Amino acid sequence: MSIRLILTDIEGCLTTNKGIALNLQAFQWIREHLEKLPSIALCTGRSQPYIEGILQAIGKFEDSVGENGCILYIMEKDDIILHPKVNEETLKEKEELKKFLREKLEGKAHIEPGKEVCVSLYPEGKLTVPELSEITKELLKNTFPNFQVVYSYSAVDITPQGIDKGAGMEMLVKRKKLNYDEILGIGDSLGDLPFLQKLKYKATPANGHPTLKSIATYTAKEENVLGVIEILKYFFF
Repeated sequence: MSIRLILTDIEGCLTTNKGIALNLQAFQWIREHLEKLPSIALCTGRSQPYIEGILQAIGKFEDSVGENGCILYIMEKDDIILHPKVNEETLKEKEELKKFLREKLEGKAHIEPGKEVCVSLYPEGKLTVPELSEITKELLKNTFPNFQVVYSYSAVDITPQGIDKGAGMEMLVKRKKLNYDEILGIGDSLGDLPFLQKLKYKATPANGHPTLKSIATYTAKEENVLGVIEILKYFFF
């Protein structure tokens, strides 16, 4: 086995959910064992500032995929690269999309601030993420066909057609001059499937979606970050 990079999601893997404190003891374990681990990068739906914060908690900085593949955060420049499919017309339409969703989903969901391309929706009241996903797909089907909808444990994410975490990982792989057999992927939701299914080595914590468990090289018995630590121990210790 020659794994040179660990590529992990954040929510459902390194963290539990929005509004829930980080397990600092678990992050401390990762920090204490960095010398025995390959580089750790993130593949997430979250924005650049949050990616930077999680990398600070890990204690080592690597270029990472954000906004469900729409951006690549470049540590050396402290800047982002947009996916090649994103252009000025895409960004203009994204703003129209946000205005449309604010009107149609008032009282049902809100848009997460701070993202360059991806539009992330968080349900309000008793509405669940899967329910919000179906509502959003129906709204966009005929009005914004250039965008696609996926959802994770905590949010519904809308990206331009053809851009997902797999497409984002492709940018990272080219930049790092890696091949897919040199990466261990860790994810928990169907939004992680586009990058995990390309990899030889892939794992999921106990809270992972059944589809991910069916393709995983290893499924942890523990959930969230404790599951990630279990995965790291399985592959590297």
